[in-house]
Amino acid sequence: MFVVQLPHRVDRDGTIRALAAEGIQSKPYLPAIHLMGFYRERFGHREGEFPVCEDVAARSVALPFFPEMSDEQVARVGEALRGILGR
Repeated sequence: MFVVQLPHRVDRDGTIRALAAEGIQSKPYLPAIHLMGFYRERFGHREGEFPVCEDVAARSVALPFFPEMSDEQVARVGEALRGILGR
């Protein structure tokens, strides 16, 4: 995994859709574990208990990363993300 943190006030889902429109797969990453069903049910966790964790989780995106990835592919992903964030 290669995970980046989007700047505050950037729409993570919109960024993922924009990358997909350019043929680049990405996905949300690093969920706020305390908000997953098991932890909510077992320990009663709720939104707002761990605001830093929730903020990081809401801004995390996993970008393509694999051993055969060429320098050109890395540059393409970086340029696409830079362009999307610059809009």
